[in-house]
This record gives sequence, C-alpha cells and structure tokens, in this order.
Amino acid sequence: MSPHIEYQRFRRGESCTEEGCRARKFYIEDGKKFCQRGHEQAGFTQTQQDEDDWNAQGKKSRRKREEKERVETILGGSDAKELYLQCYQLILWKQCHWLVTTLGLPGELRVIVRDLWELRLRSFHISRDEKSAYGSGTGTMMFSSASEGDNTDTDGVTHRSIGSRRSKKSAVTEEKLPRLIETLALCYLGTLLLKMPVTVEDFHRWALQDRITYNRAIKEVPKEMRSKLPAHFHAALEIKAPLDGTRLHTTVVSLAEFFNLEFEMEFPRLNVPLLIFRYMTELCLPVELYPAIRRLETLLEVDFSHHSHRKRTAEPTPHPEIRLMGLIVIATKLAHPFDDVDRIPESYSDPSAVKMNWPQWAKSTSRNPPRGLARGEAIKVIDTDVWNMNAQKLDDYLDWYQNTWIDDRDPKVSEQILQIFPLDDLPPQPDAEDSCLEQDIASLKDVQGSLFLQEPQPIEDGDTSEEVVRAGELYKRYRSEEELPKEAKAFFELAASKVGVSLGKLLRTVFRLEVQLERWRLADRKRQSLEESD
Repeated sequence: MSPHIEYQRFRRGESCTEEGCRARKFYIEDGKKFCQRGHEQAGFTQTQQDEDDWNAQGKKSRRKREEKERVETILGGSDAKELYLQCYQLILWKQCHWLVTTLGLPGELRVIVRDLWELRLRSFHISRDEKSAYGSGTGTMMFSSASEGDNTDTDGVTHRSIGSRRSKKSAVTEEKLPRLIETLALCYLGTLLLKMPVTVEDFHRWALQDRITYNRAIKEVPKEMRSKLPAHFHAALEIKAPLDGTRLHTTVVSLAEFFNLEFEMEFPRLNVPLLIFRYMTELCLPVELYPAIRRLETLLEVDFSHHSHRKRTAEPTPHPEIRLMGLIVIATKLAHPFDDVDRIPESYSDPSAVKMNWPQWAKSTSRNPPRGLARGEAIKVIDTDVWNMNAQKLDDYLDWYQNTWIDDRDPKVSEQILQIFPLDDLPPQPDAEDSCLEQDIASLKDVQGSLFLQEPQPIEDGDTSEEVVRAGELYKRYRSEEELPKEAKAFFELAASKVGVSLGKLLRTVFRLEVQLERWRLADRKRQSLEESD
C-alpha cells in the first residue's frame, strides 16, 4: 500500500462489506471506497464537495437549540401566598355571583360576604407598606408566617378550631391560610345575617351537585394564575373526598367563633319559624306540630344561635340547625309515636288529635331509584360500584367526569387516541330543583290525605282511670339504629338528610335532648309536689 494514502476510521456501527474482514479503517481512491485491506466497498457513491467541506468526515456538529423563555414561573414565599389568596378570593366571588344571579338571592349578599372576607384577612399580618387588594384592586397582600389563624390543611384532615388562639409561631405558613371549605361557610354566614331560611344542607347539596363552585374549584381560576401556584397551594384548592355535611356544620361554627373572638361579632339566631315550616313541609308532617315544637324550645331553653366557646351553654350539639331538627323529631314522637298503641287526645286542639298513618307516610316519601345517576351521586362512586352500573349510569358518570376533571391544561392523553375517541361538548344539566319541589308537594298531599281525626276524650273531675293512654305516655327513646322500627328508621334517615348529617349523629342529638326533657319533667314534678305540701 502506498504510504501517502489517507486512512479514515469507519463510523460506529459500520464495517467492511467483505465477509470476515475485520478492518477498522478505509480510504477513498478514484471515487471508490476501499477498506484497509483493499476490499472495495459496495454501494458507495462519492459526491462533489466544496473546499470548505474537505476532510469533514468524522467531525461532530451540534445544532444550536433556540433558547425559549420560561413563561410559567412557579412563585414562592409571600408572592405565592398572595397569589393563593387572590385565587381564593376569585372562587368566593364566583360563589356569590351564582347565589345572586342564579338563585335570585338579594344583591346585598355580595357586600356582606365581601365585608366578612375583609375581616377574615385582618387575622393575617400585613406589611406596613402594603394594602389589601380586595377593596382597592391596586395593592398587594403579603402575610407573615407568624400570623395567628386557623389550621388550614387541605380537605379530609382533622382541623383545629378557627377561633382558638395559637402560640406556636413555628407552624407551617400554609396551615394558617383559609381552607376551601370556608368559602361555603362565609356564604352561609352572609345568608344568616340576612335572616334568610337557607340551611347548611343547602350549601352541602349545591356543592355535591356541582351547582355552586366547590368541586374542582381550581378550574374556575384562570390558567395564567394557577400555573404559577406551588403544588401545595394548588392542592389546597382541590378536594380529596366528597364534602361531608357534619364537617361543613363544624366549619360554620368555628368561623362564627372566630368572628366573635376577634371582632366581638354576634350572629343572629336562625329564622326559626320559617325553618320549622320548611322542615315540616319536607318531612310531610301535620302543621298541628308547630305549637308543640315551640313549646319544647321554651321548656328546654334551646338557643338557635352561634355562640363562642366561652359563652356556649351545655347544648347537646353546637350546631343550631341540628338542634332544631332534634326538637321536631321529639315533637313528632310525642304526638305520633312509632307503635300500635292508641293514644286518646284530650281535645281537638291536642296535636295527637290527628293521627299519622306511618306505613302510608313511608310509601309516599320513598323515591323510586332513577335509571341513571342522580345529580350529586357521581362524586360518591367508588371502583366496586362500576360492576353494578347499567349503561345509563356509566354514561352519566363519564359525562360528569368530562365536565369535572377535563380542563384546559395540556392533555396527557395521546392526540391519536383523542382523534379516535373525540369528546363532544356536553349540554348544560337541567335544574332538578323544580321537579324535587313538585315531588315533595305531591308527597305532602298524599300524607295529608291519609291522616284521620281521633275522637277526643276529655278528663273529667274526679276521674282517676288509668286505662286511657294519652299522648306522651309510654314514650320510648332510641339510642342506636338497631332499636329503630322500620318506619322510625325511614323517618330518622329522611330527617338526617335534611340537615346533612348521618343517622347516628341525629340519634345522639335527639337522645341528649330527650334526657334534658326528662330532667325538666322530674324537676317540674318535684316543684309541684313541694307546692302541694305547702
């Protein structure tokens, strides 16, 4: 071989085309390519090269990538907390907007909730040179990590009372910011200040049915804002489990305590007459029970207002609406017990003069299960429920999933799959409130038609006969679900659903009120005996 030949190495993965040749170098001569041992390489074609490209084989070249500016910046520190509160405030505004524009509540509700939110913000330490952005719209809000407030872990965790004063200043800053569930509590307290017959269960039901902004509330925040939130603040605006009614009651009480302790604010008591009428209508009870309920309220000195823990009396439960439902249940049991004992009224003005037909009540208040998923049930579906779903329920669940969990973020599903299975726009869900109201009115008419009047038997002077059983006698208290008769269990379950708590929670509240009533009865009997002895 000529010593002036320029050898070059084969590229990685390339070798001589001659079988068995292990040459590692090659050279080009007269437009042909030969290996180091002289084997001509088949399939080689030499192209004309410029002088600048001479001897360019084997050189590495890298393409310069265009540097893209990172637009989505994750904020931290005070900026992140400020952005979180702005997102939180936007969600609260959307909730008030829905209450006023869709439900038709008074426009003053917006002003009241805004003022409550402004007071809530005062619990944080704001820098001297910064102002609140709620009223002016131009300032910024910066909050110190040493601020006193509530334990604001995300939903699904045990929380400390908002009104409790904490001395540990080393706690995590994020735990002192407001929780998502407090938006519903603020809106409820706004309706309470307006003396409106809106209940905590109403907000609980609206949230489960995706009517008011709560489930996936982060979707209501513009993408430009939520993309800059840190992960823990982003998770704080998400839910980890369906909203629990008892926890919403507790949040309302804690928030009312906070306003009372920090600002000495006293919230008015419930609009008791309208709420009693509403509960009696929804439970299909006769109107004759109303005086008995108000009488029980006076005897037991039950207060239907929110008190701070320093002023709270020995109530069976701190939740006023649950206490009110407990009195309704007791009045119903006194006048219309769940047994077969005939109780003779003393006069036609006695609440027991009208007797309840409990089997007919259970039949009229029961609802036939819908073919599909009822509104608000999709969020409660678990993996094992899928095996028992029909086609309509599966379609309803997938429609709910599309509306709830698919947003404007970058899709993680391949575009080819989305082209094969495109997602059509879903029509807005119809409002089911009117149909439910019509069903309640029809059930009430059926129950009222099944009532029958009992012939009274007045007590005559000197009559000591004990054969006549009056209303309130042979009264039975229930401590567990197993003790409830069939019709009683159906009544308790319906009553518990109207206040958004479990059956066990209502049973415990009713039992404690019954114990108070028994103590009053014994004290009254002792007082009468002392008066007779004098």
